[in-house]
Amino acid sequence: MRILFVHNFYKHAGGEDQVFWAEIDLMKSHGHDVHSYTVDNDTINSLWTKINTTLHLSYSSKSKKNFSITLKKINPDIVHCHNFFPLLTPSIFDACREDRIPAVLTLHNYRLVCPSVYLSKNNKPWELSIQKNPYWTVPYKVYQNSFIGTAAIAYMINFHKKRKTWQKKLDHIITLTKFAKNKFIESGFSPNNMVVKPNFISDPLKENKPRGQFALFIGRLSKEKGIEFLLESWKEIDFPLKIVGDGPMIGNIKLQRDNVEFLGKLPNKSVKDLLQKAQFLVFPSQWYEGFPMVLVEAMACGTPALVTNIGSMQEIITDELNGLHFELGNQKQFIEKVHQLMNDESLCQFLGDNGRSAYLENYTPDVNYQQLISIYEDSISNYGHSTYPKIK
Repeated sequence: MRILFVHNFYKHAGGEDQVFWAEIDLMKSHGHDVHSYTVDNDTINSLWTKINTTLHLSYSSKSKKNFSITLKKINPDIVHCHNFFPLLTPSIFDACREDRIPAVLTLHNYRLVCPSVYLSKNNKPWELSIQKNPYWTVPYKVYQNSFIGTAAIAYMINFHKKRKTWQKKLDHIITLTKFAKNKFIESGFSPNNMVVKPNFISDPLKENKPRGQFALFIGRLSKEKGIEFLLESWKEIDFPLKIVGDGPMIGNIKLQRDNVEFLGKLPNKSVKDLLQKAQFLVFPSQWYEGFPMVLVEAMACGTPALVTNIGSMQEIITDELNGLHFELGNQKQFIEKVHQLMNDESLCQFLGDNGRSAYLENYTPDVNYQQLISIYEDSISNYGHSTYPKIK
C-alpha cells in the first residue's frame, strides 16, 4: 500500500510530531511504500507571512495547488494527515477528493471545535464553543491572547462546519479516545466516519527492576498540568516525589521542601528507567488532555497512576483497576489517594500488573498496526481501487 503522511509542524516540537514519525516507521516496518509531505511554521517569520497565514487560515488555494501536484506525482492509495494548521489548511482534502484519493485525519486536539484548542480556559475545562458557538470565545482571546487570532479560528471552525468539510471530504476521522469522539459529536461532527484509535509505544520493559520508595511526576511544568496543585498538596505528604520536565513553573519547584526532587528534562531512556522504579505516577492535569503518552508508558512499565477524573485520563486509567482517580481540584481526596498508594505496595503491584496487561492488549505497535491498516483498507474500499493488494 502506498501511503502519504501529511503534517504541519509547529515551531515547538510536541506529541503530534512524535506520533507522526512513529506511524511512518510503523507502516514502513510492515513493508508499505511510505511518503511524507510536510510544512513548518518556522516559515511564518515576518509580519507579512503572519498576515497572509491569518487571511488564508480557513482555505488556501495555493496550498491546494501545491498538494495536488504532489498527489499526482506520488499517486498514493491513501492520505493520512496529522495536522494541517495553519499553513496547509483543509483545502488539501479538496485536492484529495478531486483526485479520488481517500483521506484520513487524526485529531490530536480540539482545534476544530474551539479556538482555545484544548477546550480549556484558566487551566480548567471550558466548553463554551460546544454549548454556544466558537465566536463566543473571541472576547476571551483564548488563542495566543489575541482577538484577531481567536476570531480567525472561530471563522475557520464555522466555515467548515457549514461546508460539511469533515463529513464530505474525509473518509475517516481518527480520535484518540472515546471521550474525544463524543465531544466532537456533541459539537456537530457526524459519527458516521469517526473511529477511535489510540496512540502506541514500543515495549520499554526489557527487565524487571526493583521498585523505589518514591512517587513520580513527568510532564510540562505548568498550571494546566496541575503542578501548582501538586506542589501545594505535597506539603501535606511525607513521601519522596521526583519531578521530571521543563516549563514556566521551574522556579516554584526549586523552592520546594526536601522531599521534592527536581530532575529537569531527561533523556527518554532515563525517564523510562525512573518509570520502572517508581512506586506510582501522579498526573493531576486540570484539562481534558488529548492522549497523554506518559500514562501508556506507565502502564507498559507496570506502574500505577493517580489521575484526575476527567477527559482522556479517566478513560485510559480505570479507577481501582490499573490506577486511581481523584476529583478535579479536590486536594483532600488527592492526598488520601497518595497515602493509599504509598502505604500499600500490594495495591500498587495489583494496579501495575493490570496496567501492564492493558498495555499489551491495547497499546503495542502490533495492535496499533492492525487498527490502522483496517482504517486504511476500509477507506480505500470506498473508492474501489488500490495500487497494491491488501496486506493483512
